[in-house]
Amino acid sequence: MKKVSLIGYFNYGNFGDELFMKAHQQYLGEYFDLSVPMDLLEQPYFSRDVREIVNETDAFLIGGGDLLNPMRVSPLYWNLEYLNKPVFIFGLGVPNQKFVRENVKSHYEKFLHHHNCKLIITRDKESYDFIKHNYHLEDDKLSWFPDPVLSLALSPRVSRVKGEKVLGVVMREHRSLAEDMGALRKLIDTAKQMDYKIRHIVLANKFLGIGDFERAKRIALPDEPVFHYENLDDMIVAISGCDILATIKFHGMVVATRYKIPSIAMSTTPKNRNFLRMLERTEMLCGYGDENLYKHLPYYPASIHSQVVYRLVKQSQAGYIRLLSAMKSILG
Repeated sequence: MKKVSLIGYFNYGNFGDELFMKAHQQYLGEYFDLSVPMDLLEQPYFSRDVREIVNETDAFLIGGGDLLNPMRVSPLYWNLEYLNKPVFIFGLGVPNQKFVRENVKSHYEKFLHHHNCKLIITRDKESYDFIKHNYHLEDDKLSWFPDPVLSLALSPRVSRVKGEKVLGVVMREHRSLAEDMGALRKLIDTAKQMDYKIRHIVLANKFLGIGDFERAKRIALPDEPVFHYENLDDMIVAISGCDILATIKFHGMVVATRYKIPSIAMSTTPKNRNFLRMLERTEMLCGYGDENLYKHLPYYPASIHSQVVYRLVKQSQAGYIRLLSAMKSILG
């Protein structure tokens, strides 16, 4: 069985990355020996020479996430040494749409046009268009499918208490976040006035879950339980028990979508905007610090239409089919 090294922030507890790992195992684990060479959380990311890792692997799978940052090059994701072996890039996003440094663009150009960069699949059309416009790649190398996590097999939605409404709240700990949670508190208090029950859900575990848990406890009042788990499946179940989610985490919204649960996306990033556009719910984008955040909470939350979810899931699965086909063709 050929060995494929996964490049990403796996095994540190970030919800999205752990879901990517779970989906990779579901769709690729039967055919390839998947491993994670990264064993340091910060640069240089590997405790040994990267050339040793290259020599030991048959291919690299990079992603997913907003990894093509026009402002700077991550040495974890875009190390040119990887190109000594076949490289596949999957679930790629572009976090913003303007190049500032020409040397950054040049580095990506060298990487993406290399003959050993075999396949690039972005997770939204906007990222595809950006790469197509700037790098002029052919469609046999570049394509797009909705986020890979949409493909993940999930347990059935938990049974609901008749007549009960639940608002799930997902925040995170990050140095870029303001401490002022006044707008979020107003959203929560408004929800209570609308007869919602509140649950704060920590969508992180292991190392990264510590800070998120502390943040949730600082926000929650005594009558607002905090759902904190080490098991990824328990986090997913907690989301499935909500009627609407207010989340700063992109993959909280993605998982909620699988259960047809609407989300207020509390981070105004391109990935959230692009995904809400796929759902035809662009009005549900509002930053956690926006004084109008509470106005985005409906008294009766409207479920995402089953046909919308079905289409996105089938398209996402087609992305894995495309990836697996390319990997089998090249690696055998």
